[in-house]
Amino acid sequence: MRVTYATWNQLSTHWVDGLVERISLIKHPFSHPIIVHPGFLPFPEHVLRYPELTSIPFHRTANLEVLDLIVGVHDLILFSPFLQWTHDVPGMLAQAHHLLAEGGFFVACFFGQDTLCELKAISAALDLEHTNGLQQRFLPTIHTKDAGMLMQRAGFESTTADVEHLIFAVPSVEVLVAHLRDSGLTNTKKNEHTSHIPNGALPRTFLAEANRAYSAQYPHKTTGLNVTVDLIFMCGWKNSSLKRVGTQAKIHPESC
Repeated sequence: MRVTYATWNQLSTHWVDGLVERISLIKHPFSHPIIVHPGFLPFPEHVLRYPELTSIPFHRTANLEVLDLIVGVHDLILFSPFLQWTHDVPGMLAQAHHLLAEGGFFVACFFGQDTLCELKAISAALDLEHTNGLQQRFLPTIHTKDAGMLMQRAGFESTTADVEHLIFAVPSVEVLVAHLRDSGLTNTKKNEHTSHIPNGALPRTFLAEANRAYSAQYPHKTTGLNVTVDLIFMCGWKNSSLKRVGTQAKIHPESC
């Protein structure tokens, strides 16, 4: 995957802020916290703004299916947004619950249901027009309600799942696609149809059509095109008798 520092850092600003906000609501200190982060994504610069995070070690994992931590050591486990690449999300959450210390707190970040909803709608319309079927172009996303159910299924208690609804502006579809590639957020599955849209880079004809449709249907209120990103934050405790302070949902009225 091709990853550049600047593009990923723009998005990492929001998930780092979200993690800090949620752990700041907990009124007791954590003795052995850790942040689990995928090895293929750069270290988020925004962490340096928070002294409470700079002291937390980053566990950079290359295996997104196995959480190789010691059982019962960490009383706070934070997940950066890497669950999109995990084949077994319920299994990864169950691993986190098993490895967490008794009375420990867990926070994970996940891309939510409305992420790239504009680009998904445009791509689906063009696929139906030119290929008579939908292409699997996007990594799966999750609904907020389902996120909470997954946490409960993994064994966490006093679970919460809330969403940060973000709106960005980009000048064109070409720039958006370039940002996605640079962030490591492009589709990991090969395209099976080749009649109109071959494997690999999107052809200029597709991008030109997508840009025209996108500009007409989803213009940003200031300039350029509207891009939606949902960050879902999932929180839960492991067998805690401590006082639990829940997070407040921050669901904004803007949606697609």
